[in-house]
Amino acid sequence: MVRFFLLPILLLPLLAVADPSIDRARLDTSGIGYDGVLSVNQAAGDFQQQSNARAIAIGPGASAGTGQSQRLQVRGIDRALDAGAEILGPAFTGGSGVLGVNQSAGAATQQANAMSISLGAVTPRGLDDNELSQSVAVTNFGSGGAAAIGARRVVTDDRAFAGSNGVVQLNQSAGVGNRMANTLSIRVADQP
Repeated sequence: MVRFFLLPILLLPLLAVADPSIDRARLDTSGIGYDGVLSVNQAAGDFQQQSNARAIAIGPGASAGTGQSQRLQVRGIDRALDAGAEILGPAFTGGSGVLGVNQSAGAATQQANAMSISLGAVTPRGLDDNELSQSVAVTNFGSGGAAAIGARRVVTDDRAFAGSNGVVQLNQSAGVGNRMANTLSIRVADQP
């Protein structure tokens, strides 16, 4: 009887050996048949910045815009961490509308999806760089020598997003210090 109680206690040190530096983000069969606006931000790890911004303006002189600013400065991130981001199964299939997905595993990643629509604008206008700015500084990776790099894995199932209608914006990453953005600006001018 005493032997059975000792076995779990003897196995406890094995739990301490388990690798705590694996960051995993996983979406499986999520968002099927979405209708309208769906924004998803999923992050595994530290120092992640994600945003989905939408703006619509309708009427004489309409002017829609999104302004996003992401700033990040971190020190001492372990580049050897293992990271994986997965979108599996029929996730986000058969949907209609505006979909924004940011998925990140790792550290110090910035992701942004921006969409603006102006109907009835006076004049067309280009997308201004000030509407989206990102800045990431990752310093002090290690002690002088070549930095170790961990395993990275990004998976998007072939079935994901099938049959979606409208606007689909996806940022998906695994690793350290990644920056990604999707921007869509539609401006329909009204002729006097």
